[in-house]
Amino acid sequence: MRIEEIKKGGKTFVVIPKNIYENLVEDAEMLDDIRLYDEAEKEGREYYPSELVDKLIAGENRVKIFRQYRGMTQAQLAENSGVRREMIAMIETGSKTGSVATLKKLATALKVDLDEIA
Repeated sequence: MRIEEIKKGGKTFVVIPKNIYENLVEDAEMLDDIRLYDEAEKEGREYYPSELVDKLIAGENRVKIFRQYRGMTQAQLAENSGVRREMIAMIETGSKTGSVATLKKLATALKVDLDEIA
């Protein structure tokens, strides 16, 4: 690997191949993610994977995203929350919004704050 040093304005700069630079940037981002995860875990907060966050940002149904993330079927969520499976299906498809009371039950069963699914 060829590394070149350049001195300019009293500072030394290093020139490296672009692919090595890109790998270093990727590794730095991974280390930052690990640090954030460790901080969240230490504080008792949950840290969501980027795939879940991407779905939230894309505007997919929040109840469905968190249900799938928790590995639940609609029937299991219905049993854990006391909300009818049919209502969950309608909320997930957007044909019903669900009352605050219903969303609270779902949030509790999904172990998320109400504002994360509302």
